[in-house]
Amino acid sequence: MSIDDLEVKLEIKLMRGNSVIMDGLTADLLRAISSSGSILASAKLLGIPYAKAWRMITSLERRIGGKVIRPRRGGAGGGGAELTEIGVKLLNFFEEIEERFGINKLFRFGGVERADLVVMGSHDLLLEGILGGLRGKGISVEAHWIGSCGGLLSLSLGEADIAGIHLLDSRSMNYNVPFVRELFPMGVALFRGYEREIGWAYRDRFSIDELISGKLRLANRNKGSGTRILIDRILSELGGRASVRGYRSEYFTHSSACEAVARGRADVTMTIRPIAESFGLRFSAIGWERYDFAVKEEILEKEAFSEFLRELTSKKDFSIAGYRFPEDIGARIL
Repeated sequence: MSIDDLEVKLEIKLMRGNSVIMDGLTADLLRAISSSGSILASAKLLGIPYAKAWRMITSLERRIGGKVIRPRRGGAGGGGAELTEIGVKLLNFFEEIEERFGINKLFRFGGVERADLVVMGSHDLLLEGILGGLRGKGISVEAHWIGSCGGLLSLSLGEADIAGIHLLDSRSMNYNVPFVRELFPMGVALFRGYEREIGWAYRDRFSIDELISGKLRLANRNKGSGTRILIDRILSELGGRASVRGYRSEYFTHSSACEAVARGRADVTMTIRPIAESFGLRFSAIGWERYDFAVKEEILEKEAFSEFLRELTSKKDFSIAGYRFPEDIGARIL
């Protein structure tokens, strides 16, 4: 081997003690958002999943104790994302270090093709089937599972057309309506979806006492997901959240959490019945939750959304384990 074949590559990382605060990929993401005004376009440019881009942003914000992006009003499609003052200051500092070491980054943004429907929010098995039916009709669809809260935030940024949500308001004990009404006084509609049977999924045994005492390891869900909010509510009511093993773990879909339990990396998770059963897990139901759809009003007249409603309402004629379909499925409720 000749040393002439070797290259030297420098990697810049901002550290606080032994913890990495920001690396090159995170800086590239902030740089791309600053240029494009879109997290979705930036993720595509960098070749990373949209959910990973969100995780990078939230992780950075948690480390520095402040927001690095915010909604930008009045952009293309009426929204978008931009860096906050903290985000700009952090990126500028990172670029000064890059310049000092002769590292130059240049992004060239072309037009990023947008799908006919961009669906984000909470992961759902039946919704995957609905979107598959749309693709079979020639409608281009993107789906990104980033949790209910992430779906609503993506709506506010103009990145999502539809957000699948199952958020329980602890004050009124109503699903979804209070959140959409409070966050979106105008511009976003809410359509009735269906109910899902939710509960604990486990391999061998489960009791809430064993979970709280640390005898069982939890495969927890990601912050911002409706399931995580429900888990936190149950554990907080029982006063045992701090002692739960695996509480700090984060799984971004029902399937990934159930897979962790099935493979022995955890003992229990909270999920919906059909996904628990698909992994051969036992299931202890705790109730039924509402899974509805928040929708940008500007797409209501589009044929792609009309087809979405047709696919959705057709499900009420079926019997699917773990799902219940109300008579007003597909009706606008806000």
